[in-house]
Amino acid sequence: MEPSLKIRPMKTSDLDAAMEVDALCLPAPWTAGIWKTELESPLGFHLVAEEKGRILGQIGVKNILDELHITTLAVRPENRRSGVARNLVEAAIEEFPDTKEVYLEVRPGNDAARRFYGSLGFRDTGRRPRYYGDEDAVLMTLSLRSH
Repeated sequence: MEPSLKIRPMKTSDLDAAMEVDALCLPAPWTAGIWKTELESPLGFHLVAEEKGRILGQIGVKNILDELHITTLAVRPENRRSGVARNLVEAAIEEFPDTKEVYLEVRPGNDAARRFYGSLGFRDTGRRPRYYGDEDAVLMTLSLRSH
């Protein structure tokens, strides 16, 4: 991790910055209402990557028993390929040491994201029909059972 990069729990005051990052990165960013619901969920956990007071990226996960589901991950385009996303994913997983499986969905055509998740050990394990409304999602799974 870059010495000036700080990974910390998301606060309500980070919401505008997180929504800005989403709008820069995602074809269908979450609305303020979705964010509010996610931040209030007892199953949800959100982290931000901050450098010099600026939010560079965010991750949201849901923890259910020994499974973790990555619900959102976005990094400002100018900060990609610098370890921010990797640090966010690793930090989220570390928060839940009893996790056996980590799941996420990704658009089939998002080759960069699929390569990134593959580099972390995620494997394609299924499809979710019409997950995004306009297209299916590829389900990717990281097994931590052998760790």
